[in-house]
Amino acid sequence: MDFSKQQIIYRSLNEITAVYVIRNGVMSFTCVPSGMLSRVKESKLFKNFNKKYPYCEIEPMVQISRKGDMVRRDFSEGVTLFNSETAFALKVYDQQVISDEDQTQIVTSLKTADGLIAKHFVVQKAGYKCIEVYTQFENGGEDTTVNLAASFAISSLTPFEEENDPESLILHRLHNNWSGEGWLQSNPVSEYNFEDSWSSLGVRIQKIGALGSMTARGYIPFMAVEDSKNGATWAVQLEAPGSWQIEAIHRYNAVNLVGGQADYLYGHWRKNLKAGEVYQTTRALITAVEGDLTKACQNLTRYHDNFYQIPAVEEDLPIVYNEYLYSWGNPTMQNVLPQIANAKELGAQYFVLDAGWFCTNNCDELGDWNVVDEKFPNGLSEFSSTLKKEGFLLGGVWYEFESVSKTAQIAKRTDLILTADGKVIDHFGRQFLDFRKQETIDYLTKKVIDNLNDNGLKYIKIDYNDNVGFSVDGAESEGEGLRQHMQGVVQFFKKLREEVPGLVMEVCSSGGMRHDLLFSTLGSMVSFSDAHENSSGAVVAINLHRVMQPRTMQIWASYLPTFDDDEVYFTTIKAMLGRICISGHLEKISGQAMQIVKEGVSYYQNLKEVIKNGHTVLIDTSEIKSLRYPKGLCRLARLSEDEKTLVCYAFAYDCVEREVCFEVAEGYKLDSWYGKVELSKNNPNAFILGGKPLSAVVAIYTKK
Repeated sequence: MDFSKQQIIYRSLNEITAVYVIRNGVMSFTCVPSGMLSRVKESKLFKNFNKKYPYCEIEPMVQISRKGDMVRRDFSEGVTLFNSETAFALKVYDQQVISDEDQTQIVTSLKTADGLIAKHFVVQKAGYKCIEVYTQFENGGEDTTVNLAASFAISSLTPFEEENDPESLILHRLHNNWSGEGWLQSNPVSEYNFEDSWSSLGVRIQKIGALGSMTARGYIPFMAVEDSKNGATWAVQLEAPGSWQIEAIHRYNAVNLVGGQADYLYGHWRKNLKAGEVYQTTRALITAVEGDLTKACQNLTRYHDNFYQIPAVEEDLPIVYNEYLYSWGNPTMQNVLPQIANAKELGAQYFVLDAGWFCTNNCDELGDWNVVDEKFPNGLSEFSSTLKKEGFLLGGVWYEFESVSKTAQIAKRTDLILTADGKVIDHFGRQFLDFRKQETIDYLTKKVIDNLNDNGLKYIKIDYNDNVGFSVDGAESEGEGLRQHMQGVVQFFKKLREEVPGLVMEVCSSGGMRHDLLFSTLGSMVSFSDAHENSSGAVVAINLHRVMQPRTMQIWASYLPTFDDDEVYFTTIKAMLGRICISGHLEKISGQAMQIVKEGVSYYQNLKEVIKNGHTVLIDTSEIKSLRYPKGLCRLARLSEDEKTLVCYAFAYDCVEREVCFEVAEGYKLDSWYGKVELSKNNPNAFILGGKPLSAVVAIYTKK
């Protein structure tokens, strides 16, 4: 193939077509739903639609910036490293398509005159409607310093219009805050002034990201662009084990999405790439669909199948009991025993000791990981053996092994503690182990892995409640120090999985502060949120269906003695949006409440197959404007893999009584439901909700 010619190369994949545009030796990349290929405006791809201003360039698909690079004269200096000199210096010289029964891989090779080689990978696993994109850089020349190395760059959105309509092009982002995870923000790009100037010159940018070791603090590593006029959506989800960024950039009448490791401008990341050295970016998942945001998100989350390593014990989605909301960080063998009885009565098969088994005063004493004799006189082996006798599948414990308290014995080993600017990173008594050090790994192997194996514990809840920050000493830049440390953290997670056979790992970070693609697929489950006993957790759980599979989303079902029947139903149905995690003072709730929960756990068995293998077809939380004081209705619907069963959820907060139906329920007949609600007299498939502080229902519909 002659790559010197101006041309467009179309590569067909499953329901997605990868589109490569070559102009003046530079290659750009986008993708489109295969069924919409005939509607693509090639003049938009070539950027030659504007006859008055013919200088418009295409955007390089490999976005890299090196120290000393020139920047475009488009007012981008100091704002973005997008389209730096090296990106345009990379010229394509080869493209290979490699296919077998498992996957298709498109590998595009580019190089600069001074020897930098880039390999751009597009991978699609067989049967999925999503692609992986990442880039590998090899320095075939002299030592150089990289300031930006993006995982992906998609250009020319939307390719179905020569000139974008800024009112019909929607930018979607997911805000993420403590106990407020997955909050959708959708705005027409007109609100960001995403349209050309009179001469088409200049860039307009919206950047999201997170700095440090809490990878979803502020935003989830996700962004989508929806062309509502043409009915198409592009969505991206990013692996982000440390600082990351995604930029939406308007340039020459098109929106471009580019993202990956946070760069020098944003994350203080700079890497020395020595002669002969190879550096590979993290992966991004990308999909393009003819349809809306929900459809695009389901393509992304279904692709997570390819990353999970879930033990066989998880296949039936066992119910979890976690004692935290009973003891609030002060578990003892004595207070665990009555909880075991209650958990067993409700059908829980996993029992988890949360924070506090290792400390005497409060659950903030981290690092030494020694069992407190006064709390567990016979050690954790008695806890484990008791659970086995009572018929539980697994017992587990809580750890926060990345952090140490200043008062811990291990904190005296200052050579194992992370520093910034030459000083120990200390957040008023909270410090952090350096996972680049082999002694750290050896220490935690003994304290964590050996402890689990020696006591027959096959479940670990891995929490993380503070943020290292963007800066870590020990590398050529603050951001590179952090990247190397986080690479070590991820490797220890994998070591845990490998050295404790059959281990069920729950990934938690103050609830959902690590809801990135990598951390959320490292374990069997993720803690959805710290929205423990507040009803707003239903809104959070519904929103999170956009970025994770519900089979991995562990949702609190904590019961207070003050709950009335409506609150008990609401709490139980909320937890049915994913994996049920029961907690609270069950011995204090009424017999009526206990019976409602038992009935809910029994009903949950009917939902498991759809939770595990179905796909979400409706996510609607648009009426809810506040999580602190929610008002209105929110709904979710999930369809089975064979499309014969539809599971629908509805939650009403302090709103007027109304009929609630599901538009997607056409052709389906109501089979059964769980909830303190009444059927509509006008519609046999609808329910009456509202008219009281809380009401909820989950219903199963089957195809007629």
